[in-house]
Amino acid sequence: MTGKRVVKAGAKTVGETRLSPKAASAVRVAIKLAGGNEVCFVCTVDDENLITTARVVFRGDVRSVLALPGVAERGELMLHNHPSGLLEPSDADLEVAARIHGNGVGFAIVDNEATRVYVVAEVPRSKQKLPVSLDDVDVTLGPYGLIAQTMQRVSGSRDYEDRPSQRAMAAAVTETFNRGGVALLEAGTGVGKSLGYLVPALRWAAANGERTIVSTNTITLQEQLVAKDLPFLQRALTDQKVRFALLKGWRNYLCLMRLEQARGAGAALFDDGGAGDVEQIAEWAEKTQDGTLADLPTPPRPDVWDEVAAEPDLCGRMKCSFYDKCFLFKARKEAAAADVVVVNHHLLLSDVAVRRQAQNWEDSAVLPAYKRLVIDEGHHLEDAAASHLGSSITRRALARLFNRLERRGKGLLPALAARLGGFSDLHSVASLDLVRERMVSSAATARDRTQLLFELLSAVLEGTGAPILRLTDEFQQHPLWLNGIEDTLAELLIEIASLSDGLRLVTERLESDQKRSEEMAPLLNEVRAVTRRLAGAGDSLSRGLQPPKDKDPVVRWMEFQGKPTATERNVAVHCVPLDLAPVLRDDLFGRVETTVITSATLATDGGFGFLEQRLGLDEGKFTKRTAIFESPFNYPRQALLVVPTDLPAPNEHPREHFAAVVQQMRDLIIASDGGLFGLFTSHRDVREMAQQLREMGMDGPTPLLVHGEEPRDVLLQRFRDSGRAVLLGTATFWEGVDVPGNALRGLLIAKLPFRVPTEPMVAAQCEAIEARGGNAFVEFMLPHASLRLKQGFGRLIRTATDSGVVVISDPRVVTKRYGRDLLNALPPAKRVTGPWGTVRDEVSRFYSREHRTDEQQLSE
Repeated sequence: MTGKRVVKAGAKTVGETRLSPKAASAVRVAIKLAGGNEVCFVCTVDDENLITTARVVFRGDVRSVLALPGVAERGELMLHNHPSGLLEPSDADLEVAARIHGNGVGFAIVDNEATRVYVVAEVPRSKQKLPVSLDDVDVTLGPYGLIAQTMQRVSGSRDYEDRPSQRAMAAAVTETFNRGGVALLEAGTGVGKSLGYLVPALRWAAANGERTIVSTNTITLQEQLVAKDLPFLQRALTDQKVRFALLKGWRNYLCLMRLEQARGAGAALFDDGGAGDVEQIAEWAEKTQDGTLADLPTPPRPDVWDEVAAEPDLCGRMKCSFYDKCFLFKARKEAAAADVVVVNHHLLLSDVAVRRQAQNWEDSAVLPAYKRLVIDEGHHLEDAAASHLGSSITRRALARLFNRLERRGKGLLPALAARLGGFSDLHSVASLDLVRERMVSSAATARDRTQLLFELLSAVLEGTGAPILRLTDEFQQHPLWLNGIEDTLAELLIEIASLSDGLRLVTERLESDQKRSEEMAPLLNEVRAVTRRLAGAGDSLSRGLQPPKDKDPVVRWMEFQGKPTATERNVAVHCVPLDLAPVLRDDLFGRVETTVITSATLATDGGFGFLEQRLGLDEGKFTKRTAIFESPFNYPRQALLVVPTDLPAPNEHPREHFAAVVQQMRDLIIASDGGLFGLFTSHRDVREMAQQLREMGMDGPTPLLVHGEEPRDVLLQRFRDSGRAVLLGTATFWEGVDVPGNALRGLLIAKLPFRVPTEPMVAAQCEAIEARGGNAFVEFMLPHASLRLKQGFGRLIRTATDSGVVVISDPRVVTKRYGRDLLNALPPAKRVTGPWGTVRDEVSRFYSREHRTDEQQLSE
């Protein structure tokens, strides 16, 4: 921040003048028309720092102008007057100046006569971007570069595995950073894509001072980046600083202010045990380094964490007495200073949602402002967008909100009543009556209406005999809609509005006493946050249950979630835009200068057309680069792909097909001596396979690990430790699972992973394709299946020394015309097809070969 100097307008010497006669006249007239009150201007500045034009953007105090994001563009200067004539910047001035300066905007103060200007922050002069040298990146990753030297130093070995495909990928990423645009880069297993994009991103940061956001879909990859890859590059790139940060969503962090409030309100806020849990969190808060939920040794009760987690609408930010110790702002400060900020897709899309709502594309939002973006595991981006650019509300989420207000005499409303009961003035007494008579009553009535509403929705779902129901316009003709749901929803919305109105009246009454108002503010803010969330939940229910008035088509559905409790089933109501591509195109890719989308599986049928269309990249708006970087592994030597041809097709004879798969699984376990994944498309098939294998006695020497019987991470660790286990799993085990070495030496893929055609989003997408004359199976179902099949296959070979067999127990890959394309998209393992009795012998020979010693193989 520069220039706390006063200069007079109109002087002739460059450096002493700031306002041109034209700009000074415009400022004087605007201030006079505003009655001498505060006016905010956005000004243009020439190369000699002379203010040449001034346009009015806001009348009012300078802090309020931040409610108009984007009014000033990079290279402009924000100017406002101090009616007092004193030009010394206030705290509000400094806050605004600091905030906008990071976006390339200057800040100054002028007197009412436009004769004196006080420059708080000069307009940052944009510097020309410096391209990153392709040769430098290539050498850095090459056999004699810094990466190789560091790996050799760490391992003590002179051998370094040069990866030409990694260097080629890094060159494509570097070109995209230098020239802008979007790159779609598929990098096969073993390419080393993380370093392939991190090195160019860090070199760009060193040259141009710009951060890169790296977004992943899985926690596993996040942990790899921040615990392994980036610390390694910090050591390896000795010619530059490497600064990185991991950023999580607000509710992952402990709020010290809310913790203090929860400890003080304990008896009124929590039922039995809750106050003790808060004290345990307080003890942990003294020791933790990052203050995140993941760092807690034992996860707290959800209702307890609800009262101590950081929330954006409750945060006092710099005014908070705990600001200097705040875990969240420590992480955000680190992110603001970092060259690479690692997030997940959900946080990235939450940031987009917030920016869309506020139309804020320059300032910090959920994430710090950025212009360079890498999306790893990019094939999941559309699904993440559906989660955050639509709306969802569940029965249990609403119940938690009402429980925060009041539950068996505990909660925020009883705590508020207890505080008000300590005052005897008329405003406090009246407010206490309002809380007891109106707000508590509205909360109770709203809770009852919620219970009734979701009981009716459950009845609709149960009547269909299915766990999920797509909602169309016909839903408004359902008997339960006409005779209960519509009226109950309307009553619920009325009671939620009554809660908000009651809180507003209490707040207004307490404002008459500033000291008391300040004392009550934290608790009132907590209640206000809950009522605001209840209002948002009401909006979500309305969008999901009633045909929306929006022009853009949406997909609506409700479903049972999780396991039923003894008293209720959790019901969720969803509403998602049908076409997410325009949002991603305009409000994500169109707002940054560089986007790199990468994954081991992006291409279908040899190209990127499917993904480009789904993400809104199929138009000519962007400069695009596409490339496929093949895996360096020797698949013909390391892997055997087996397709039995003598079993029934699963879509025609599902029971006979499953019986054949059970036999193949048994034979494969015997041939491999365990070390297998069985990948299925439904939990029902997993459970039935487990039951039949156990009845056969196949869970003895080869431990049987079943998805759903233990947590995912526990199952994976047990699998790695055993070396002979058999793991049966569904979607979560098809990707994002890394088991290198001999512990995993075989896969059985029970059937092709087509998406369920009755799922609401799938059905709606297919209908839209058919409506425009397309072929939904070819354009939607098949590409999705291809990507998932490639992901499943990719679990097997993770290093250059891994080996194993993949059995695809679905004859459609050889009997259907589309099967050839699915097989051709897989890595070039040796293919074997034929009756199971024949190919089983080939499988046994493969494992026998792998079990022989190196000396035996060399002597042959």
